[in-house]
Amino acid sequence: MKVFLCETIHPEAYRLLAEHAEILSSWEMCGEADALINRALMIGPAEMDRMPNLRVIAVHGTGTDGVDLAEAKKRGIKTVYAPHLNANAVAELNVSLLLAAARKVVLSDRIIRREDERSVTEKMAEAQLLLRGTELRGKTAGLLGFGAIGQRTAEILQKGFGMNCIAWTPRLTPERTERYSVQCAPSPEELLKVSDAVILAMPLTEENRGFMNRERLGRMKPGSILVNASRGGLVDEEALLESLKNGPLGAAACDVMMKDFPERDNPLLALPNFTATPHIGANTDDALYAVGMACVKQIFDVMEGREPEYPVE
Repeated sequence: MKVFLCETIHPEAYRLLAEHAEILSSWEMCGEADALINRALMIGPAEMDRMPNLRVIAVHGTGTDGVDLAEAKKRGIKTVYAPHLNANAVAELNVSLLLAAARKVVLSDRIIRREDERSVTEKMAEAQLLLRGTELRGKTAGLLGFGAIGQRTAEILQKGFGMNCIAWTPRLTPERTERYSVQCAPSPEELLKVSDAVILAMPLTEENRGFMNRERLGRMKPGSILVNASRGGLVDEEALLESLKNGPLGAAACDVMMKDFPERDNPLLALPNFTATPHIGANTDDALYAVGMACVKQIFDVMEGREPEYPVE
C-alpha cells in the first residue's frame, strides 16, 4: 500500500501509517499512490489524473471543499473525513479570537512593543483611551452555522461567559436549538441585527461563498464583532475592510482569509481593529492526534475492504 502525504500529520499517526504503508512525499512519485491524506491541497481532476491508482482520499479535518467530490465519486475514489474530532479545538479558538477582539489584546501588545519615548504617564493615558474593551457577560453571540463547532462554541460562551446565544442555518429548527438553550433565528438578517458578536461556523459551499457581503455586514449592530475560523471564502474581504473602517463593524478576528497566510500588504492587516491568525483552528496536539489517527485508520479500512467510519456521502 502506497500513501501520498506531502503535509504534516501527528507523529503518532505518521508512525502508524509508516508501519503498514509506504509513504510517498514527492509529487514526482504521486502516480504510484493508492491513497492520499489531504490537509490543505486542492484535489481536482488534474491531480486525480496524476494518481491513476488512487482508491481513497482522506480529508484531514471536517471541510471537504478542497476535494472535487463529484469527480472523485465518478472515478470510484472513496473520500473519507474526520468530522467533529477537531470541533473543540476550533470552538476554543473562536472564543479566543472573540476575547482578543473584545479586549483589544493584539493592539495592546503592539502598543507595548513599539518604540515610544514619551513618559509612562502619557503612554498610559493613550492606552486607556485606545484600549477600552467590552465584556462578554450578558451580550448576545450569533452563530451562523450550528454543527459540532457551533454547538461547542455556544456551550463555552454560555457556561463560561454568561452570553446569550442565537443560531441560524438554512434547516435549523427551534426543537434542535432548544436542546442547547440556544434561540433559533428566523433568518441570518435577524441574527445579525441582534448579535453583539457574530461567529461563522458553517462549511463553505458554492451557495454561501461571500455570505458575509456588504449588505449583511451593513446589517450588523454598531460596534459588533465578527469572528471567522471557518473558511475565508465566506467573507467578502473588500466589504469587511470598508465595514471595519466606516462601521458598523467594531472589530473582526479571522483565522481564515482568502489566503490562509495573507500578504503583508493586505490592507486588513494595517487596521487596529482587525486580528488575524494563520488557519490554526484545529492545530492542537489533541485534535491533530484524533484527526490523524482517524484518517490513517480509515485508509486501512478502505484498502482492506472494510467500511470506513466517516465516509463522505
